[in-house]
Amino acid sequence: MKTLLNLQMNILRSFFGGISQFIGTFIASFKKPMATSINSIRGFIISLLVGLFVAIVAVGVQPFGLSEFTNDAKTLYLIGFGIVAFVGMLVAKFVLPSILSNFYNDQQWTVGRQIVHLSATILIVGTLIMFYSNYFNITALTFVDILKTVAVCILPIAITTFIQQKLFHNKFSTTAENINSSLESINPPASKQLFPVMVFGESGQKLSLIPNQLIYAETSKDSTDFYWQSLMGVEKTTVQTPLAQVEKELAAHPQFVRLHRNFVINMRGIHKVEGNARGYRLRIARTKHEIPVSWKFHKKLEQIGQ
Repeated sequence: MKTLLNLQMNILRSFFGGISQFIGTFIASFKKPMATSINSIRGFIISLLVGLFVAIVAVGVQPFGLSEFTNDAKTLYLIGFGIVAFVGMLVAKFVLPSILSNFYNDQQWTVGRQIVHLSATILIVGTLIMFYSNYFNITALTFVDILKTVAVCILPIAITTFIQQKLFHNKFSTTAENINSSLESINPPASKQLFPVMVFGESGQKLSLIPNQLIYAETSKDSTDFYWQSLMGVEKTTVQTPLAQVEKELAAHPQFVRLHRNFVINMRGIHKVEGNARGYRLRIARTKHEIPVSWKFHKKLEQIGQ
């Protein structure tokens, strides 16, 4: 009897342990890194394409009772749906991230946040379309209709997002490994100057370095943080100079590349490239620093590793 009871307890522990592990894995899948197009040229292009698609569908297919709408300027009114959708996409891609900046941190973007963002985008676009349609008496739409649309779309959104995450992760992780395998053989062109010395800063504090000393530079609006190699190790010096002046000074030294809007990196200072669904990140030699690579510079990084 005791043996049978122990067997039953072990089965229950195994069953509930399996459920607990499944729930943990399921929750963790929503925390996986994911790419985003917020606050970017890609986001603007996507918004434009969505607006164009909505306009084409409204004019060509005329769903949701649009075919019953009669007006001498009907085509223009239907095209208006595309314009409204475009505006709604811009709100979701640019205005909302500026309001909820902590949530829309692209360096902490995950699958879960992407699903929430896409659902919110449908809600915003749908609500604007509802107001537009009702204001001009084109077709009757209610907020309940919009909520139903969002509810119906959540599952396809989730499935699509998980597929994208898997594809992006495989692509960027594989490419990062290929780049890493060729890092040691990368030999940037020599400096165009015979005795290369770089001077940063126009007035007040100045910093003079030879090219191989500078590991990378991080710029803000009016100042730049230089991370450079000294006899004592890696040091940081802040100089009041903008990115344009930094790039001008580095133009004669091909070993420096810009792979992010705020960073200029010495190719010899790249220790490792890491890739996931969010894109690429650079591990910098002799430091614990990591630098993200902007999407528009992905091709540039991949060409460096070829």
